[in-house]
Amino acid sequence: MDALRRHYRVWLRLVRMSLSAQLSYGLGSFGFLAAKLIRLLFFFGYILAIFKHTKSVAGYSLDETVLFFLTFNLIDTVTMALFRSVYSARRVVEDGDLDYYLVQPCSPLFRMAACIVDFLDLATMLPVLALLATTWQRLPAGIGLVRVVLYAGLVLNGVAIALAMHIFVTAITVRTQELENTIRLYRDMLFLGKFPIDIYAAPLRWALTIVVPIGVITSFPVKALLGLLSPAWMLYALVLAAASLGASLWFWRGALAAYTSVSS
Repeated sequence: MDALRRHYRVWLRLVRMSLSAQLSYGLGSFGFLAAKLIRLLFFFGYILAIFKHTKSVAGYSLDETVLFFLTFNLIDTVTMALFRSVYSARRVVEDGDLDYYLVQPCSPLFRMAACIVDFLDLATMLPVLALLATTWQRLPAGIGLVRVVLYAGLVLNGVAIALAMHIFVTAITVRTQELENTIRLYRDMLFLGKFPIDIYAAPLRWALTIVVPIGVITSFPVKALLGLLSPAWMLYALVLAAASLGASLWFWRGALAAYTSVSS
């Protein structure tokens, strides 16, 4: 419990430092935020253009397809905002900062994965949440509290799986001092979750559910909300999240045990 309180206090201090750093670059931060919102609007235009030529995508209506896209954005935004420091892991290793993390009273994984909070990404959550609420109101009646709770739980479950992916990337960086290819591969795979995985051919659909669980991260919450996800798949999602976190932490410990300092 004392360790949790200590890490929480450190995290709050790091949050304040992140906010101060972003406020000190007002124009750049505004441009970055504006670019994210413009990209969001352009993709909405892309979805609308598709539905000018078809009434459904893999059996999903326009509102349901938008719901998949918004859920993808919600999960991606949360993970990018909270685990942004993973993208600086290579610099931490190459500059020798990891050596200092190892002798500090906080977990080195905590410092490498959660020492930066991106408030610009958090700001983009506001329009996404507003659009989610609007889209829910346009869906057919019958979505009760139970489905909403399942949706929220599977969103958190997706964030947990995404955290495991980021831990794997961090561990690979410690072992190899390479980050760009690994993180780009993860990002490219994640972008496949912008649409329901039902649009893909069966082999790829199963790969995105079993091998690289992008569908579990982004599609399962919406399917649960629409009443299209069986209890067996929900249980699978929970077990997968627990197994992914356990495996990623085991891999991280192995990478840290093999680390011999940047000066070696």
